[in-house]
Amino acid sequence: MNFDVSGRLARPIVLSMLAAAAFSALGQEPIKTMPDTAANADVPRGIHWKNDPQSIAVPGSVAAQRAAAEAQLHAGVAARPSGKTLTYYGGPIVKNIKVIQVLYGSGTYQSFVQGTGSGTMSAFYGGVVGSPYFTWLNGDYGTGSGKTTQSIGYGSFAGQVTITPSSARNGSTITDAQIQAELAAQISAGHLAAPNANTYYAVFFPKGKSINQGGSNSCVSGGFCAYHGTVAGSSATWTYGVHPDNSAGSGCDAGCGASTPFNNMSSVASHEMIETVTDPDVGLATTYASPLAWYNRTYGEIGDICNAQQGSIVGTDGVTYTVQKEWSNSQSICRLQ
Repeated sequence: MNFDVSGRLARPIVLSMLAAAAFSALGQEPIKTMPDTAANADVPRGIHWKNDPQSIAVPGSVAAQRAAAEAQLHAGVAARPSGKTLTYYGGPIVKNIKVIQVLYGSGTYQSFVQGTGSGTMSAFYGGVVGSPYFTWLNGDYGTGSGKTTQSIGYGSFAGQVTITPSSARNGSTITDAQIQAELAAQISAGHLAAPNANTYYAVFFPKGKSINQGGSNSCVSGGFCAYHGTVAGSSATWTYGVHPDNSAGSGCDAGCGASTPFNNMSSVASHEMIETVTDPDVGLATTYASPLAWYNRTYGEIGDICNAQQGSIVGTDGVTYTVQKEWSNSQSICRLQ
């Protein structure tokens, strides 16, 4: 998880000690909280937290804790490379992720979110899921890891869908439980394609919507940029990612990347997508065991360790996209391909 929200076991990147979370009947993922106290039981998470000076200044925020942990690591208090190794806990991974981009109702979206042509998130997903960004993952976290017989291959993009949420689940503040319930209702009504183990609904929101996940809010100081979660449905367990608007004045225009709005959004989205591949059921995990897959008890998930470290990748469409680097167990570095 970047310092936005991201995936199942919360993934606040560097300090991460997971706080106990209240899971909804649908399998809500707990929010990742760093302190390891009696009140915060060991529960993994999948969140991409903000990482700007204002967030670092908030006492007890994930950003503040991460900055303190990094300072200790740089001072030699802990072994930096080896301490970031992801452990395999026996859970599932996603073999061939199938991304469906979901626009959450009407409203004002940034053009690169709502559009489907060149320079949009639709083009990003379509170009990146079959690119070298995915090529190395099987060697580190699939069959090549020696830890699992499950494989990781290229993904696919199944297009963009705009849904019409129930008014009861589409206020100015929308909770994670409401998002899960709305996606489930849209699937049941046939407005979203039925999921399987590979399905990932990448959900985007219009300007003016605040997302609440486990008591934390999107885009505020000390809050998150994005996250990924898990739902145990009646016919399949499926995953989703939550991406708040990052336009000027949103709050996510700071602390969620240092490039252009489109590049920052694609970087955050890549963070959540790859964490979904390597740790899809983090939202269902209640301890450091299956269904948790690849996770580090201190740093979180594969993207959290490299939070906000941007790079570029050439997609299968020949276009260069901004993505976040991901942690490599085999090389002990943050890498792109």
